Amino acid sequence: MLLSHCLTGNLQEMSIFVLHENMKMDYIDALVKARCNTVKVVLTTAIIESLPLKVPFKYQIDSACRVTPMYDSTNYSIEDRYEWVAKDCLARRELLLNTEAPGSQCFRLIFKERYESVPETSLPPLQTMYLDRICLLVKFLAPHKIIGEYLHFTISPPPLINVHHIVQILKKIDVLDEYEDVTWLGARLLDIPVPCQLGRLLVFGILLQCLDPILTIVSSLMSPDPLSIPYNEDLDHLWDRFTIFIQNRIKNERARLADNQFSDHFIFVRLFQEWQSGLNHKLPPLHLTDEYDFVLNGVMEQLSNTRNELVSSLRAANLVHGRGQLSMQNLNLMSGNWHVVKAALTGGMYPNICAVDVGANCLKSVWCSGVHLHPNTVLRDFLEPFNTSALNFRSPWILCNKQRSHILYATVVVPLAVALFAGPTKLRLSQISDTQTNSHDRNVNIFIDEWIWMVMSNSNVQLIMKTRQSFFKLYYDLLKYCTDHDRWRLDPANDVSLTLVADSLAKVFESEDSSFGFTTPPPINDRPCIKLPGSYLLSVNAHFSWIREIEESVPLFQKPQPFNSHFVERQFFLLHTEESSEDFYANSSAAYLDSVLGKFARPIESPNRHIFVILYSKNPDVMISVSRAKTIKGEFTLKEYFRNSIPVYEISEACVSLKVNVPVFDGRLMSCLIDKRVGNIIMHLFAFRHHWIHSR
Repeated sequence: MLLSHCLTGNLQEMSIFVLHENMKMDYIDALVKARCNTVKVVLTTAIIESLPLKVPFKYQIDSACRVTPMYDSTNYSIEDRYEWVAKDCLARRELLLNTEAPGSQCFRLIFKERYESVPETSLPPLQTMYLDRICLLVKFLAPHKIIGEYLHFTISPPPLINVHHIVQILKKIDVLDEYEDVTWLGARLLDIPVPCQLGRLLVFGILLQCLDPILTIVSSLMSPDPLSIPYNEDLDHLWDRFTIFIQNRIKNERARLADNQFSDHFIFVRLFQEWQSGLNHKLPPLHLTDEYDFVLNGVMEQLSNTRNELVSSLRAANLVHGRGQLSMQNLNLMSGNWHVVKAALTGGMYPNICAVDVGANCLKSVWCSGVHLHPNTVLRDFLEPFNTSALNFRSPWILCNKQRSHILYATVVVPLAVALFAGPTKLRLSQISDTQTNSHDRNVNIFIDEWIWMVMSNSNVQLIMKTRQSFFKLYYDLLKYCTDHDRWRLDPANDVSLTLVADSLAKVFESEDSSFGFTTPPPINDRPCIKLPGSYLLSVNAHFSWIREIEESVPLFQKPQPFNSHFVERQFFLLHTEESSEDFYANSSAAYLDSVLGKFARPIESPNRHIFVILYSKNPDVMISVSRAKTIKGEFTLKEYFRNSIPVYEISEACVSLKVNVPVFDGRLMSCLIDKRVGNIIMHLFAFRHHWIHSR
């Protein structure tokens, strides 16, 4: 939208900057070093309150709200809560304004009555945040002190019940032992900047040699979801048919990516894989299709950066080596096997496991007896009741990510994965209850933890116990001896064990998934082979400014004249082609463009007159691209801005409604000049295209 207004002269040249907690220094440097004669539009999160920037701002639009991660001790879950900020936050944000500039204004998007009721000071983050890494750090700072006692002496101590719950969870996932001492897993997680639960998941990905998809899933859980469906029970009465239509389209896209695998985590892998494949080992294209592609490229770029940082952290923690059995190549031998990835998810996401209670027709977990499927999850069709969705589940066991009592992301797993990888790392014989003593292959009860228990034959229990013993021996060896590079490079016993266990489990889980009716998943072994720089959002700014282009065309001894886009004349040409946009730009040489366009456009081209070329094709009659024609070093070239597929009848209807003469799109002329008003209409139709409304 901004680009369209900029190109049509309704806005001055500008640069857009996005500041957030996970950004790189490139974004801050670009903002600080931005040209003083360029309008800077800064979109930022609450990080701006603590970020010292020597950049003058004349106008500020403050949403007066923020997203706060809130730990809910009743449901043992984290909820992203949107809330109004306190008055001290509003005051800190207002300090960014350049009060000396005439006409500087701060606009707050909040009702006056609501402003009067917000608190004076903010709630300290320590009282609301998830404290897993804080508790782990406390044990390193004061190993002989109880975590709750240590945090009690902080300036704003967290609620004791929250600390108690977090410590219990850390004990359950083997970060702390029963005496509240740090385990080997906790020691390794200190160097990995992720929640302890996701750090444990990375360790299981290493052990089962499927690290790459696990990296993608962990990074996705730490990044915004471009396919998320908002859900708020208080707003249900505001839903209209339009909202339901868009959300249903998003739901269909999630179902396509899930490919009948009953897994939201599989969607993360497929989405990142499709984005990587679309790049063809190049930077993201700078032409804009619609707002979804713009957001997707930004989110996937952030996800790619997170992946790279996690790999660096795993190397720093000595969990990934440059050579040997812990090299990236060997740790991805099973990355194409989704059955193994689900097994790693089961062990890494424990204790976030739910079970379908067929008798009560509901979902239950260790934390609460009433768990609901969020509309976002692929396990539930749009607006479908649970009892209908549960009929399609292949297994009663579901691992999940929750918000409050709602399952946001879920994956259905087989019972064998739960039996092998859930629960504590060491099962005692007392957790096996044998009620029958006469039969040789009798059924026995195995209690994984205080909530998960299964009934199976005695022979299967013995196999499971032996397999768990072998696997978790490797688990402890990895965590304890990963700093000894020679051990993992030279010791053949370890080499055989790690590969043999992963290969054997892969065959077992593939057979088990098949017996439960899971379909064969599509291949997911396309590993990212390029490291993308975090420059997509910054590169897009090149579309919004021509000042540098004007200055570069002026001789060094000559001072450039002041440039104002409002005084730039626009001319629009139609160009007919029988190829797709990608093929046209790939196959069109400078000589061809000069022959069909240059002889008309070159004589009228100047710094104050810009030539735009609208590409269209017949059968069907659609507009497919908008680009700007300009001469660079004597060659006539096209710089593409928009790419989509817009039917000609939409343009005709828009022209009629605005009482503008409709041009003829018959394809008889290779190129022709059209009315500026029609060109502006076409530009706006490209800019306002909506991914979930208009079919391509």
